[in-house]
Amino acid sequence: MWVVKTHGETFYVDHVESQMPWSTKETPDNSHTKGSIKFKECLLTISPDNCATLSTLSVFDKIRLRNQKLGITRIRFSSFAFEKYLTDPANNIKYSPFKRIHGACSTAFTICDLLNKKQLPFLQIQFPGEFRVLMPNEEHYKAYDDKSLWAKLQNEYDGYEDGEDDEDE
Repeated sequence: MWVVKTHGETFYVDHVESQMPWSTKETPDNSHTKGSIKFKECLLTISPDNCATLSTLSVFDKIRLRNQKLGITRIRFSSFAFEKYLTDPANNIKYSPFKRIHGACSTAFTICDLLNKKQLPFLQIQFPGEFRVLMPNEEHYKAYDDKSLWAKLQNEYDGYEDGEDDEDE
């Protein structure tokens, strides 16, 4: 196994691929390792088959990682009652702008970020099953920040063929 360390976390993986340049760091006094390979400004992705890929960190990745450190949580929901609770000023819930996306079979979802990490557990207790925390590898998570991906998903759900644009755009 290979050991990959980043931001204080250690991952044990079966294979490592890099799409980036790297340098070495010698540690001759370390009894466990004589050196390491260093990457700067990179994104670590671990696949389901336990292979690590190091790639260039995009602007979206930097924003996402900063938001994770701040405790900002992206959620998806379809419940009008949950939306009403979030938007009621009396509840003092901090959230980002809502974005609505249509799904298959006439479903619709609303996506936003919860800006106060302390509010998430209370909402999970008060509204079990009413919303879902999105993970960074999910398409809807990425689309919230990426206008072109958002438009692509909307066009797919609206039944347009790839490459066709909505007449209103």
